[in-house]
Formats: sequence, structure tokens, C-alpha cells
Amino acid sequence: MKVKRLTGIIVLGAAVLLTGCSGDGYTPELLAIDSILNEKPDSALRLLDSLGTEARSWSKSQRMRHSLLTMKAQNKTDVTFTSDSVVLDLVDYFDHHGTTNERMQAHYLLGRVYSDMGEAPRAISSYQDAIDAADTTAIDCDFYTLDCVYSQMATVFYRQLLLTNEIEARKKASYYAFRANKPKWGIYNIDMIAGTYILLNKKDSAEIILKSVLEQYREHGYTQQALRSSRTLIHLYLEDPKRLAEAKALMDQFEAESELFDEHHELPPSQRHYYSYKGKYYESLNVLDSAEYYYRKIYRPNMTYVQKDPMYRGLLSIFKKRHQADSIAKYAQLYGEANDSSIAQKDQELTAQMASLYNYNRNQKIAEQEKQKSRKARSLLVLVIVIFIGCAILIIRKRKERKDELRMLNQSLLKMKIEREGITKELEKIKANDYESLIVQKERKEEELNSVIVSLQRQIGQADLEDHIHQLTGSVIVKAFNEKKLYKQGVASPTKKEWKLLEQQFRKDMPATSAMLGKAGLSPMELRICILFIIGFDDKDVNTIFYSTPQTISKAKRHANNKLFCTDSAQSLKSNLIINLGL
Repeated sequence: MKVKRLTGIIVLGAAVLLTGCSGDGYTPELLAIDSILNEKPDSALRLLDSLGTEARSWSKSQRMRHSLLTMKAQNKTDVTFTSDSVVLDLVDYFDHHGTTNERMQAHYLLGRVYSDMGEAPRAISSYQDAIDAADTTAIDCDFYTLDCVYSQMATVFYRQLLLTNEIEARKKASYYAFRANKPKWGIYNIDMIAGTYILLNKKDSAEIILKSVLEQYREHGYTQQALRSSRTLIHLYLEDPKRLAEAKALMDQFEAESELFDEHHELPPSQRHYYSYKGKYYESLNVLDSAEYYYRKIYRPNMTYVQKDPMYRGLLSIFKKRHQADSIAKYAQLYGEANDSSIAQKDQELTAQMASLYNYNRNQKIAEQEKQKSRKARSLLVLVIVIFIGCAILIIRKRKERKDELRMLNQSLLKMKIEREGITKELEKIKANDYESLIVQKERKEEELNSVIVSLQRQIGQADLEDHIHQLTGSVIVKAFNEKKLYKQGVASPTKKEWKLLEQQFRKDMPATSAMLGKAGLSPMELRICILFIIGFDDKDVNTIFYSTPQTISKAKRHANNKLFCTDSAQSLKSNLIINLGL
């Protein structure tokens, strides 16, 4: 996710630089149109069309964004797409040159095209690509489009009767609608879930959701949406003869407040399914004439079989109660055609094929993603191994160089000692013969050799000390003590076992220094403070490690300083150790 987010930031920054410096990307006109597109898509589409001639002279980046906004506006105005050629070019371009939001928008529009073309599996795959392109951690993430992606995906699932998939998509759509500050669409998607629960025969759950939806609609001031949603609750109440009064109360409220009715108090053709509820209500009261009247009012020209189903089912029920054989035969046949088993069987087979194909495509994509992750993991492992081997070779080389340096120093030291020994013997002979001038000359040479020997011994001792300190500070127990610096006083206090391990490591790696401190007669606490200073702790770190008062620690440092360097001071202990031990 961090890599994905970093990529999105880099692309977005590049787009901003191009827009500000070279005029590439969004022109001022396109930015203005984009700002009104969601709320006024018709106006935005007219403005985009008016730029058509001018856009031909724009850069490719600007032309592609003009095309993206045009398709976005066409989608908003319910244009039916019949070809994927344009949108495939958009997807290819923005996958390589767009921001995360633009990539998401392009893949979403590809899904809308395939949905209009009746290619449900490809639509679902495109919607999933749009979701994968989104960066929900970015502050400028287009949550509104992400809501639309999930909502349209849910619609495809619903048409294919993949109801469980639809519910999950609706939940995601609702979540992102609220994040986009679009509560109307957030509530709407939850509303749609209630209808799906009814199809799954989970009516109690559907009722709970619907009541919550009606309350939320009204809280946000969406009264008409609440009235429309109440029709589903009416349908649930009519299923139970004991709840007819509740159904009647909702119907009265709907008919009194809904703006769907015209001046003659008639519903438009697309909303006449409501009359099936009125017919069902009067049929439940055994007022059959009124029931028949409302069932017949459902009819409108060019109705599909599915839309005719409640009308034929209601009329068939009426004529059965009236024992009208001719009408029963007629409407039984019509109802049968509306619910033909062969059609249902074909739909069922198509649904099964769709579900199988979708799951296959999705699983295939997931498998490919897992392969890519596996390849990346192997590449990372190889890189780590190469780095590890490189570090090991470097350490070995440095150790070898250090050993060679020590060997050369020791050889020089041995050579100087042999030469000094020869000079000393010569001096002894000269003194025996009382050659004063030669004695002075040889003594001077001896002093020079002594100086060189002392210097070499100091270098060897310093190199040896550095090696010992390096071994000590690189040990596991010292690393454990270093980690304790990060905690508060008391929490970091080592155990007796840890102190013992540290002291053993110190004696092992720095035997000479350990012996020097041991001869000073230091107390356990004074010794531990000195060891901590030697491995690089400062005064603050020392105070953190010990579960003691600052006064106690300061007193111990002063005593140690006095025993080791005859200095009655707590503050100078560390500097004295560094200077006198050659640290």
C-alpha cells in the first residue's frame, strides 16, 4: 500500500506541475466543467461538445481528459454506450499517465460500457479494476466515484441474481457515499439491501433495515425518498393479515404526501406497480371489486412479463375467489406465461453460468496477483541475500586489513626492539671504555628508539583496545542494554542475570581494563556505572537504567572517580575514563 500511495502522490504531483507550468492536463475550461459535472451533467455535456473543435489543437493529455469528462457526462445523462473503442483508449492512456482518480474513473466507465452492451462478466471485471486503482488513503480520493463503482457493480449482481454479492457491494457503496458526503446515496444503497433481503426471504431483517432507512431519510430532509421507500414496507405488511392497519397507514401517508401523483391523483406508468399493493390490501379485506380495479390499473403498454406478473397474479386470485372458471383459465394461462418454467430454467442456467464465470475470472486475477507477489518476494529475498553476502565479505575484508595492520606494527616493534637491544649492548661497551662522546650519541639514539617503541606500543594498544571495545559493543548483551535506553526509569532496569552477563562479557572482551577497575576496590554499582560509560552510555542513559534516585547514582560516580583518578567529582568520571583508558 505504501508503494501504491507513493506512486499516486508522484503521479499527482507530476500532473500538477504539468498543469501549472506547461498548460498540459486540465485547461481552465475543463476544470470549470469538471466542477459542475456531477450536479449538472446536461450543462457540462453541452459545454464539452462546444469545445470539440478547439480541442483538436490541444495536447494529447488535454484531449484525453476532454474525452474522459465527455464520457463521464454521457454516463450521468444516461447515454447508452454501444462501443468500447473510445473508453479502451482512455483506460490505456490513464493507466500510464493518469492519477489514481483518473484511472479509477476510466475503468469505471469501461464497466458502464460493458454493462450497457450486456457483457456482465466484463463489466464486473472492469469495476473491480476501478476499485483496485483507487487509493482510499489519499486525501483527494474520489469517494463519490468509488460509491458509483460499487453501486453499479451491485446492480449487475442483482440482474444476475447473485444476491449475496450484491449485498456486499451495496454495503461498500453506502460506506463510500457517506465518506463522499453524499448521505442520500448512502441511505439509498442500504434501502436496496432491504429489497434483496426480501428476495432471500429474510423479511425480519428487511423490516429492521427499512425502518432505519425511513428514519434516516427524514432526518436528512429526504421526505420524498422516504415515501418511495415506504412502499417496500407496505409490501411486507400486506403479507401478514394482522398488519393490514399498518400497511393502510403507510399507503394513506404515501398518497397524501408523494409528489409522484399528477393533478388527477394518478401515478405515471413507471410507478403503477404501487396499485398492486392497493389491490392486495382490498383483496385481503375481501373487497374484490376494488381489488380488481387496482390490479387492472397496473397495466401499461409494452410491459415485460416480469412487470405483468403482479397484475396477472392478482386477477387470477380474484377470479378464483369468485369461482369464475373462464377468467381463471384465461389468467392462469397469462400468469403461467409470465412465470414460464422454461424461461425460469433458462434464467437459472444463465445465472449459474454468470456466477461461475465471474468467480473464475476473479479467482484467475487473484491467482495472477499472488504470482506477482511471489515473484516480488523471491526478488526481495535474492536482494537480501546479496546484501548479506556483500556485508559479510566487507566485514571479512576489514578484519583481514586490521590483522595485516597489526602484523606490520608488531614486526616494526620487534625490529625496533632488536635494534634497541644492539644499541644498549654497544652503550655498555662504550661506557666500559669511557668514550663519553660516543656515549652521548648512543644515548640520544636510544632515546629516539624508546620514543618510537612507546609510540608503536601505544598504537598497538589503541588498536587492540578498539578491537576489544568493538567486540564488547557488538555483543548480544550490550545490544540488549542499549534497547533499555528507550524506556522510562525503572521500567528499563536490568535483572541480576543481565548485569552478571554484562560483567562477564566485559571481563572477557576487556580483561586489562577489567583488572584495572577491579584493583580500585569499586562497589558493584560503581563498577556497573563505569562499564556503562565504557560501552557508550551517557549520564541520562545511566540514570534511566538504574532503579535508584539521582542522588544515589551521583554519589556512586563521585566515589568511583575518587578511587580511580583521585578526583572528588561525579561529572568528570566519564571523561576521565575516556582519557585514561584511551577510549
